[in-house]
Amino acid sequence: MRAEQVFNLLSQFNYKFITGVPDSIFKDLLLYLWQSENFQHIISANEGEACALGVGYHLATGKIPIIYMQNSGLGNAINPLTSLLDSYIYSIPALLLISWRGMPGEHDEPQHQRMGEILCSLLGVLNIPYKIIESDSDSLLDALHTAEKHFINKSSPFALIFKRKSIDSNPTIDISKTKLFTDITREMVIEAITQHVSPDDIIVSTTGKASRELFEIRERNNQSHQQDFLTVGSMGCSSAIALGIALSDAKKRVILLDGDGACLMRMETLATIGHYHPQNFIHILIDNNAHESTGGQPTVADTVNFSHIATACGYATAMNIAFADIPKLFEKSSGPSFYRIKVNIVARENLGRPSSTPLDNKQHFMKFMK
Repeated sequence: MRAEQVFNLLSQFNYKFITGVPDSIFKDLLLYLWQSENFQHIISANEGEACALGVGYHLATGKIPIIYMQNSGLGNAINPLTSLLDSYIYSIPALLLISWRGMPGEHDEPQHQRMGEILCSLLGVLNIPYKIIESDSDSLLDALHTAEKHFINKSSPFALIFKRKSIDSNPTIDISKTKLFTDITREMVIEAITQHVSPDDIIVSTTGKASRELFEIRERNNQSHQQDFLTVGSMGCSSAIALGIALSDAKKRVILLDGDGACLMRMETLATIGHYHPQNFIHILIDNNAHESTGGQPTVADTVNFSHIATACGYATAMNIAFADIPKLFEKSSGPSFYRIKVNIVARENLGRPSSTPLDNKQHFMKFMK
């Protein structure tokens, strides 16, 4: 299906409000939505927030929201789906658009495998009926009619599951190239960091291309990977992982390579870091104002003063920096420290993925920590 067909059908059923967290399967859908004036669209920080936004919309208008997410993000949404939208609580109707990463029989990244296997059974446990959308508009039309009947009879969420390549479009713009506000790339920043850390330092990198770039930089420079923990999946959790390491081994300095989308998704961890105040913690936010891995959809980072937030949370140092400032970050000082650096959205087209497995990464990292 083309994205235009999808939205034409949604308009026929009077859907006007859509919110969620971007995913690569929905890339073409979101590119089209980016140009549309027929929908109110809010890119949320996490899937639980998206559910709550949908509830607010329904309470104010009586209309049904669309909430989109990758199936891994369903984990973030389980709490509001069971304790807010559920028919036993507020009985809120919502159309869930869920992308099916790690679908059984399909090759995908390891972090998608488990949720891909259990997606349908999990929806069953949540008592959320669903339809799997094939690559044709008749399949979607039939599913929307079924969802409409469900909303009338049950007034609770209904899910549409989209397979990889079920949506196609011919967008006239590419979001990822609309805002190149600097010549500095994330890969340049990460390489500069690896040149200035000490052999005993720990690096924890966030989900997505940052971890992929860190792995390739180490390979290119014939460096060991053992001091790096590459967070795959669990978007936003790298900050808490890094905090747990820093609090457990005060002798090793921990450098967190964070992203703006990930930081926004789990911003509460800044308060925890500030409260427990690990002096061996350096938090580097590499900010491109985008969900780059899923197509360059914007985050709200351009209106967020992260440094002020970090200061208010209790970080000892918090500031915006330029590329030339990177060597200074590793001079001896008491943390936790927070540094935000702006980079552009574009990554190398030939960027690969780690050749080692997450389990390999864990085992080598834990050996280094002994």
